Amino acid sequence: MATAQTAKTQYVEAHGIRFAYRKFGKETVNGLPLDFWDPLLLQNLAAAREIVIFDNAGVGRSSGKVPTTFQGWADDTLAFVHALGYKKIDLLGFSMGGVAVQMVALTEPQLIRKLILAGTTSSTPGAESDVSGIVWPQEAPPKEAIAVLAAEDSETEHALAVSFFYDTEEGRSACHRYWLRVLERNVEGEATMTKLLGSEGTGRQFEAFVHWTIPNPRNAYDRLKELTMPVLVMNGDNDYLIPSSRTWELLRKIPGALLVSH
Repeated sequence: MATAQTAKTQYVEAHGIRFAYRKFGKETVNGLPLDFWDPLLLQNLAAAREIVIFDNAGVGRSSGKVPTTFQGWADDTLAFVHALGYKKIDLLGFSMGGVAVQMVALTEPQLIRKLILAGTTSSTPGAESDVSGIVWPQEAPPKEAIAVLAAEDSETEHALAVSFFYDTEEGRSACHRYWLRVLERNVEGEATMTKLLGSEGTGRQFEAFVHWTIPNPRNAYDRLKELTMPVLVMNGDNDYLIPSSRTWELLRKIPGALLVSH
């Protein structure tokens, strides 16, 4: 059986984009940036289910450009899922991917069986929004944590360490072990990919995030109550990149959501 480190990269055309993806794990009736997912996490998930990981438009091995709204990210994700023929999926999104999957679930809720939102945030409330029960004004992520993700290729491990791991000996060691697992991937005919987006792609991601911070009733905050599928919300209890209070908003606004804080 293929694993996260051995599954071949496949491609499918949809929405004018050539999407790169990998499929591995125990086949089930349900489906789920490509190279940087931790193989240890993926293999645990794949022990009991089939996993599909993919690069969205303009990222990694996929063609196209990064959309400048998260609705655009969601539309591309939906095009990819439909191109693979899935009718019902469990969907996991991390960080900005967690923002995108909120919009996927709001756009086509009938497609989503279960939703996992990891290390992510909702959009900014408007003047008429109900902000009871949340930290208000909202805490903002530190600019340096976002800026470092535009690092040069040689600094990729450092950029990920700064943004996603504690600045302690234990945290740095955990990041290095994770990075070694990423580098274990060795598939014939496929070049190793260890670079982040670069300035253009990062700029377009930043534009999408800025759009997310401008109050808009079509963004997620005022619509989270529409999510009726089971939703699991996960984040660190003192997260650097996404303030933990922003995760609390998701728990407060999504009916029946379950929170795991670690």
